[in-house]
Amino acid sequence: MGLNDPLICSNGAQVWASPDGPVWAYRGLPAAIAEAVVRLADAWGWSLVTTVGDVTYLRQRPGQALGPQDAHHTVVATNADALRAGVPVRILNYEAEAISAIRAVLETDFAGRHYLETYYYPDGAVKSIGIYAPGADKGTALALVLERLGVEREAVLAIGDNPNDLPMFAQARIRVAMGNATADVKAQATVVAPTNDEEGVAWAVQRFVLG
Repeated sequence: MGLNDPLICSNGAQVWASPDGPVWAYRGLPAAIAEAVVRLADAWGWSLVTTVGDVTYLRQRPGQALGPQDAHHTVVATNADALRAGVPVRILNYEAEAISAIRAVLETDFAGRHYLETYYYPDGAVKSIGIYAPGADKGTALALVLERLGVEREAVLAIGDNPNDLPMFAQARIRVAMGNATADVKAQATVVAPTNDEEGVAWAVQRFVLG
């Protein structure tokens, strides 16, 4: 897109001053949590999506070649192989059975030591979960960016479609929910835009930024 501005990535676990850096924040998962989750997933054959730095590691599926797919995606034989690259900032899972089991382990063995996000479809059904370090949320990350840039909350427009966007909404004067957002996000919004498929982000930028 030709932008050279700060980026909030991995739900706020990473904050980059620009696409080329430097990194302003990197909240890595505690090693014990990451290892427990990947051991459980590998034992049951579940696929995780694990992000380390700016590379996301995908567990190999049938017929898929191992190794880099592009600069930011690599296929690995096991979920545990992703941890060899370093400290992950995010682990995602999209399988219903796995979501329940992983959530149980985190709440039982690692209570208070992680930040768990649940992502939903517009109808409220669970889509996936994301596992992060404590404090890895979009609101905390946006507050850091505003402080670094010297920008006041009154000048901020935030756009979102899932509950993980609500901490970011708290840092913004104008809060735009996409048309495909969940009901709780729409309830906290200043205005509801068209859906993602209807270019809702462009609509919001045109209305509130470009005028």
